[in-house]
Amino acid sequence: MILGDNNIYSFSQPTAVVDYYCKYDQQLRESGLPLVVDYGSSECRMGWAGQNKPALTFRNALAKSRKENELQIGNGIVNIEAVRQTMRSPFDRNVITHFEAFETLVDYGLSRLGLDSEAAINHPLLFTESLGNPNAIRHNMSQVLFELYSVPSLAYGVDSLFSFQFNQQNNNALVVSFGHQSITIIPVLDGVPHRHNARRINLGGFHLHSYMQKILQLRYQNHSTALTFSRIEDMFSLARVSSDFFSQLRQWKDPEFYERNEVKVQLPFVPVVKPPPTDPEVLKARRQELGRRLMEINAKKRESKMLENISILEQLNQVIQLHQQGSEGRFQKAMVRLNLSNPEELVTLIAKTQAAVDKAKEAQNRESQREETATEPEVKRKPEDMCETERVEFDSWISDIKTKLQEIREKKAARAQRRKQLAKRRTAASQERMRIISQLARNNKEDDNFGMDDSDWDVYKKISRDAEDSDSEEETLRAQEYESVLKEHSTEEEFNRNSLDWHQVHLSTELIMVPEILFQPSIIGIEQAGLAETIQFIFTKYSADDVKRLSNNVFLTGGLSDIPGLKTRLENELQEMLPYKSTFKVTSASDPLLDSWRGASQWADNEENQRSGFMSRAEYEEYGEGFLKTHFSSNIYTPTPATPPPPSDTPATPPPPTDTPSTPPLPTVVAGAELPT
Repeated sequence: MILGDNNIYSFSQPTAVVDYYCKYDQQLRESGLPLVVDYGSSECRMGWAGQNKPALTFRNALAKSRKENELQIGNGIVNIEAVRQTMRSPFDRNVITHFEAFETLVDYGLSRLGLDSEAAINHPLLFTESLGNPNAIRHNMSQVLFELYSVPSLAYGVDSLFSFQFNQQNNNALVVSFGHQSITIIPVLDGVPHRHNARRINLGGFHLHSYMQKILQLRYQNHSTALTFSRIEDMFSLARVSSDFFSQLRQWKDPEFYERNEVKVQLPFVPVVKPPPTDPEVLKARRQELGRRLMEINAKKRESKMLENISILEQLNQVIQLHQQGSEGRFQKAMVRLNLSNPEELVTLIAKTQAAVDKAKEAQNRESQREETATEPEVKRKPEDMCETERVEFDSWISDIKTKLQEIREKKAARAQRRKQLAKRRTAASQERMRIISQLARNNKEDDNFGMDDSDWDVYKKISRDAEDSDSEEETLRAQEYESVLKEHSTEEEFNRNSLDWHQVHLSTELIMVPEILFQPSIIGIEQAGLAETIQFIFTKYSADDVKRLSNNVFLTGGLSDIPGLKTRLENELQEMLPYKSTFKVTSASDPLLDSWRGASQWADNEENQRSGFMSRAEYEEYGEGFLKTHFSSNIYTPTPATPPPPSDTPATPPPPTDTPSTPPLPTVVAGAELPT
């Protein structure tokens, strides 16, 4: 985001990511240097061990354009918003489940690194994975990498522990990793990660961005299409974690505080250039020309009809003359042609035709007189063109129209409410109606004179369901007339949509409410404990001395860890949960995005780690599903239980014991529930 004039932020111009190919020279080809891949759910980073920066970074997604039906991968996605609906990722949250997309993206990355060997990749491969990655998922990854790419050896590691190794010299820490789909918390004591006490929160940057997009699209519905996910990611950089959420949220009720602290973001907007206003004399000439043409068309139609009637009148006069001269034969033939039965009908037809001719001639005379005295119709004046007295009278007239319309609407609403009350049994209106009916029923039926007096009709109106309850046609027509008048003489100033102010987004409580989801996931409906509650629960697993060692080195890594105010908020939370006068310290990675790759690169560059931490193809084929070589930054391998054999008479031989420590599956902390031990 770029801060411009008047404290209004604007979006920077998107820069196209160059989809380039790295050099793969002969020296690198023969070196056997390990290839390091930080395979995250948002971005993938690839490079060679020992380097300080990955050679290739691309979005871990692929999409197919609808028009060209072309597959776009990684940096090859030119316009991500145009293909977001068809975009796919190999991940389901932070676990790889779509291995066809996984293979496509690995092919893309290896080709951009310049690897051109056909038979195999002659480099050891280090892949990062999520904490507690299932054996079945790891086995499928190993199968693809060993069988398809024929890598000589393979190693796995947790990205947050690699980042911790790269930044920390202390052997005790509480590693908090903020990922795109989840948050993981791993305690480390005496240089040993306690993965059995680690916890995961199913919440990440994707959830925060999605929630921010939804609430802004709901507030600014006219700009819902402009509030794209990419722009929301940029706007999220303006958010901050509040040190005291509820007290700061109450401050936004103050209008002055709101005006001082709101953040304005300018959406992209190109003003529409309006043509200059037309000259009034030109408009007047156009209207006169249009009126003259209409008058000519009507005059031609009227003259044509009049000539036709004159011709018919002459024929009718000739027929009546035949009757007067005594030519009965010819007269009867003419009557048959005219479909007339007697002379009286002929006389009537002559009179009607003569009247039509006279009416047409009178219209011609009136039209000619109107042309001589024609004037330009008065143009409707706008309120700004009126003088002070006229404007006051106009406002008073409009106010009176609004008052009358409001009275009609209130009467209609009252009648509708009464109809609803009469339809229910327990309302006062229906009970009053039944009371009157019961009193009338108790009267003596022998002397039934109900309706003779005018007062009886008042009683009838009270007990009738429809009397005075339906909206009269006169009121409806009057309301429509008032609405048309107000619409024609609208005094409300419409906001100019062809302006920069209309295309602005004002951020207020969203700035602190969206990051607050990290501490209160219930805001978006996630039934899990927040970050502070999860840390407090982990502390309950350790003694006071261990808690002191962990709290004095809370290490933050991952893309979300650089949100302003996060360290201060965590320090406040630690101060509340720890005993009085306890010490604590919160640090973060030097580069939260790249340090996990740098730590993996540094680890893979060590010869001892290359010998002990990489799994060979023979070990892959020998050991069970999901096998990996364990080291400081890796997951713990827990053998997958063997499938029980079908029942038989011969007892099955028990499996041989294994020395590999068993780690329970990574639990999730749920708010309001008893936490697992």
